[in-house]
Amino acid sequence: MLLKKLFSVSLALFFIFMNAQSTIPARKGWWKFQDPANLTSPEQGYGQPLVLTGSHTAVEGPWADNHAVMIGSGSYYKMNHGIQPNGGGNYVNEYSLMVDFKVPALGVWHSFFQTSVNNGNDGDFFINTTGNIGVAAVGYSDYAIEPDQWYRLVISVKNGNHFTCYLDGKPFLSGITQDIDGRFSLENQLLVFADNDGEDGEIVCAELAIWNQSLTAAQAMELGGYGHEVNPVVMTKVPFLQQEGTNMMTVCWHDIDGSATIVKYGTDSLLTDKLEGTNELIKEPYRWHTVKLTGLQPGTRYYYKVGNGTAFSRVYSFKTLPDKSYTGKLRFILLGDTHCPDSTAVNHVLKTAREKISELYGPDIENHVNGIFHSGDIVVDGSILEQYTTEFLRPISVLSPYLPTMAVAGNHEGENSYFYRYMKLDDYSAFPQNPDLNEKIWSIQAGNGLFIGMNSNITGTYGNQEINWLKSRLNEAEADTSIDFVFLFMHHFPYSELWNVSDESIEWVKNSVVPVLKNFPKVRELHYGHTHGYERGTLLSNKEDGDFNIICGGGGGGGLDPWESSDNHDYNDINKSFSTHFFQVLELDASNHSYSTTVYDVGSEGNWKDGKIMDVIYRKNDQLAPQQPVIENITTRNDSLYIATSEYKGVDSLMSLHLQVFRSNQLLVDTVLQGMNIYGLNQGLPVNRNASVDLNRLALPVSSLETGSCVFKIRYRDHNLKWSEWSADYNVTLNSSDAASADGLGYMLYQNFPNPFDDRTSITYYIPEKSDVNFRIFDLKSSLVKTIDEGMKERGLYTLILKDEEFPTGTLSYQMITSNGVLTRKMVKN
Repeated sequence: MLLKKLFSVSLALFFIFMNAQSTIPARKGWWKFQDPANLTSPEQGYGQPLVLTGSHTAVEGPWADNHAVMIGSGSYYKMNHGIQPNGGGNYVNEYSLMVDFKVPALGVWHSFFQTSVNNGNDGDFFINTTGNIGVAAVGYSDYAIEPDQWYRLVISVKNGNHFTCYLDGKPFLSGITQDIDGRFSLENQLLVFADNDGEDGEIVCAELAIWNQSLTAAQAMELGGYGHEVNPVVMTKVPFLQQEGTNMMTVCWHDIDGSATIVKYGTDSLLTDKLEGTNELIKEPYRWHTVKLTGLQPGTRYYYKVGNGTAFSRVYSFKTLPDKSYTGKLRFILLGDTHCPDSTAVNHVLKTAREKISELYGPDIENHVNGIFHSGDIVVDGSILEQYTTEFLRPISVLSPYLPTMAVAGNHEGENSYFYRYMKLDDYSAFPQNPDLNEKIWSIQAGNGLFIGMNSNITGTYGNQEINWLKSRLNEAEADTSIDFVFLFMHHFPYSELWNVSDESIEWVKNSVVPVLKNFPKVRELHYGHTHGYERGTLLSNKEDGDFNIICGGGGGGGLDPWESSDNHDYNDINKSFSTHFFQVLELDASNHSYSTTVYDVGSEGNWKDGKIMDVIYRKNDQLAPQQPVIENITTRNDSLYIATSEYKGVDSLMSLHLQVFRSNQLLVDTVLQGMNIYGLNQGLPVNRNASVDLNRLALPVSSLETGSCVFKIRYRDHNLKWSEWSADYNVTLNSSDAASADGLGYMLYQNFPNPFDDRTSITYYIPEKSDVNFRIFDLKSSLVKTIDEGMKERGLYTLILKDEEFPTGTLSYQMITSNGVLTRKMVKN
């Protein structure tokens, strides 16, 4: 008893010291129960009195001369907390509750609070009969309290972001994140210790407090407690499916108990089959359980639950892949860069994905979606074990018990062994016998699609082995009539408009991977991340009908890469770029030899969206290509050629025009002009910088061709990435004309047209090599009127549109500044 009193005095002095040094925010409500005659009164200046329903009794507190209150069974307090709606909803979505408590005995339920103001529902947070704290909706702690011992519980809630609980200053429950304005949002009152059906045994409370914000781990630690050692947070018995197949599924989960690893399963909820697996201690107390179910039927829904023989999860369900003869539709969710210490964005992305799938196809998502592909960066630091739970397994738990995930490693995983101990990819590994490459490169066929996971972290000798394997696998796919399309996933990009940087991995993708893909017509999409945003481009193939899309899917939750940055650069091959969070759904249709990838916009902090369609990419193998175009005429004016082409005719819509000019079989001009180029923002809205481009009316500088006979031809590409046949040759004989402004190195700046101009004019320019391009407009007095950043441009011919903005009337001059110098011409504004 003396030891307990000494500890209590030390604890009280600790609390006094901590309060003196506190960084803890002010409480909205605070009750210490120190006046036996008025137990419901708050600390002065901290809220309103509690309103009692039932009975309570003053009792001895945690230390000498300290008091507490015993709340009787069936009794509770009504708290008028005074917190205004927050967290992006109509109710209180961000708050923290602190309770200093003990219970006389276990074996009965004890309730901490109830969010229903009329006590019309079951309680919302409990101590169960074995001393574990939680509720089914968020999960229960592995740590169990002991009777007649004091604890300090802090419940930190930020709906849409996290539900985290601390015991004596230490995290002990990382609950499933809750919906904004859902069950764990608060109205203007909170019922403390309430439950509507008797699951609220006697509980003793020495202190009660509430905040209008979510307390951090550091603040919870500062609040301290009563000295209990609590194990780290582990999500237990929440399944993570992976390595699916037509007759197998790998089921994984965390569990503290390593005595057994069991999955009970079956084609109905009776779960008549049982299989044991293995488990490994990754690091105390993170134990990863794995059961590989085999001998399953293709395209079949199975019910299952996981556990250790004495305690099991609730029943979930999954569906195996169909066999190669399947002619229906398959769907996959595509994700990337979901990592972030603040999981607000990734929770929005994943919950919106779940809701959108349910809205489109039905709530039994496993019957409508076949899996998830992830292009890497699931954690911020691959060497910190806890992040695999807090940044990946917890957010993705809204999908992972139903949909299997296949992932490649990102640079943030850093090839750390933790990543490969969590990911079980052995059955699809390209190098199962090589411990240095096993699981790092994989491929899996699903329906008429082949999915390949590459590792862009590794280059050099291992990178060469990876490239050689890729060529071999793609050759096999070209010869396999059951495969229509090939989709690749890796982390690093070949090009990026939002984040134009370069490193060894990026150069490897650009110079080693992309050239290989250009030789295989079944390759349709290259998915990557690294950039946090959405980008979609198209690359020319070396093979007929083989152009493919490059797609940055790195908007899964990491901090977005912004516009108006020195890292932004415009690439001709990239048609759309958005700085936003999103997810993609890839749908394969085997019977029609087609697929589509739909991109759903989730928005950003302060401007969240509900999954509006942002982009659709598709391929229909059996759809006719555009009709052959005709060059109707070519005329010269000043120093420019104006090319009029026939109206586009085709099943689809026009995306691009390819122009080639020859002299004596020598290729003089070879450029692809795009009908759309979404790049940058104007007053917060995306800008199509090619909005005024007319692909049927082209301008080409005469002086780039010199005098003599030239042969022109064009072809059209539709959004189905099919090219028309080339037009018939159109012969033009060029005479000497006004020379363009040129620098002798091939950079050319042409006279604007029309000139003079009224409301708008266009300036054509040509660069012979990749260069940064800027324009400056000056008035007659040589005062700078406007600066225009065209960004980084590949070799080619471009047109800049000038609108009647702040340009004064009279003679103006315009300069083109490139990495090789400055070219200048004059123009006249009416």
